[in-house]
Formats: sequence, structure tokens, C-alpha cells
Amino acid sequence: MLCSQCSTNLPDDSVFCLKCGQKVDHAAKSVALATIPVQLACDGCGTTLPPSAEFCPKCGQPVISSPNGSALAPPLPSGIESPQPWPAPGRHLIVPMLLVLLLLGAMLWVATSETPAAQQAQEFASWSHAETIVDAALSLNPHSFSSYEFTVPRGALSISVTGEFTAAAGSPRKGANSNERVKDHDTDVEAYVLTDAAFAVWSSGYSAQTQYESGPVANATINAPLPARAGAYHLVFSNRNSARAKTVHATVLLRYKNWFPDALVRLKDQLWSWISL
Repeated sequence: MLCSQCSTNLPDDSVFCLKCGQKVDHAAKSVALATIPVQLACDGCGTTLPPSAEFCPKCGQPVISSPNGSALAPPLPSGIESPQPWPAPGRHLIVPMLLVLLLLGAMLWVATSETPAAQQAQEFASWSHAETIVDAALSLNPHSFSSYEFTVPRGALSISVTGEFTAAAGSPRKGANSNERVKDHDTDVEAYVLTDAAFAVWSSGYSAQTQYESGPVANATINAPLPARAGAYHLVFSNRNSARAKTVHATVLLRYKNWFPDALVRLKDQLWSWISL
């Protein structure tokens, strides 16, 4: 037992310090004993070592152990448990984690790849959609146009309008002279993809911003990417600049990807509407 005043080592039954006369506090006995240094011993031969030893003076064994921390630490108050270290992840979790990573990687590849195998997987999972905008032969009168409205749904990604068309001239106008026949001998039409607002401007005879414009051609392949947002669009075949009727054979599709079922998209919209109230 140590004196709390001068740290003199005292017999266990002491009431006063032999050196300074300080009264001994027996309540601190357990703490005082707990702070007595613990002697080190060599792991190889068991020789007692000084506290600063790094090698055993008898056998030369490196000192790799340290005093037991629990022997030097004072006891915790009653009712308080010593903290436990976090358990290391078990080896049995490694395989499930690897499988999850492989599954996520496969889903990412299917969702982003343009290879035929990925496209088939997307169609099987209902991620990739193709809707027909027009698949027919249509007649265009002189100085007129024909339009087809289509809608991009909510949650659509990688949106594009794809397809092809060919145009053929109709019969020459009856009563046309030779100069008019040469002038009317054309097969060109123009194809446009316009937003709903732009179509209202364009159909009124004004120029408008287009999402796709083929220019005057007799045939063309359409590949028009659209912005990733919902909305109404118009596919237009125009014969405005020709005095001759045309016949257009067109097959055009709306393609997009949707990672979320329509029910979840509607539920999200309803949730946001409820939050904004």
C-alpha cells in the first residue's frame, strides 16, 4: 500500500504514514495496488526483465510482449461494462458479398451496353421499349404535310426516334405544260421531329427548333435522340415546297429504356404531389 501524500510503501495495517505522518486512506487501497508496475518476463526463458528491456539479457530473445493492460488499469465502477471490440467480418460473408457485386456489375452492363445480348436482356427485363409511331404508306398532297403525335413516358431514358422512309412522286398534274412537268418532276419530301410547342409554331407557317430534320430527300434513315424528359412530340412528313403529290412509305419507332415500372413512377409522382401540399 502506498501513501497518498509521499508515495512511501507502507505495511497493509498502517494507519499513518511512517515518513510524513499522513493518515492512510484504506478506500484507495485497491487503486494503489492496481498501479504497482507489473514485471516483464522473457517469453523464451522466463527471465525477469527490466521495464525498458527490448532483448532478453540471458537468451537474446526480442521482447515482443507488453504488460497486461488490464493489470495496470483501475477497475471500472460497478454497472459499467468494458467496451468490446467490433467483430471482424466472418469468412462466410465473403462469398455472398462477391455474388452481390457480380450481380450489380451484370445489371449495370445490361442497362448500359448496346450489344445484341444486352439488348435482348433489356427487352426480356422490360427495360427496353419500342413503340410504333407510323408503319404505313401515306399520301401527301401538294403544299401539305402529314403529322403523327407520340408521347415519351415519365422515367424514360436513352430516348430516340429511329426508322426509315422513302418517297415517290405521284402522277403529273393534268394540263401541265412541259416546263411545269420538268419542274414538278421531284420526289423529295422533308421529315421533322418537333416538340408539341414547336409543332404549333411550325404548322402556323413559322420556323421552329427541330429535334430532327432530314432536309429535302427521297429516302432517309432516321436516328434522332431526344432529351431525357417526358413530353409530347410530332413526327412530320412535309411536302410544302412541292406542287406535286407524293406517296411516302415510312416505318418509324420510338425507342427508350425505363428502369422503373410505371406503377412505381406513378407512386413517386403521387408522393411528391402529397409532399408539396
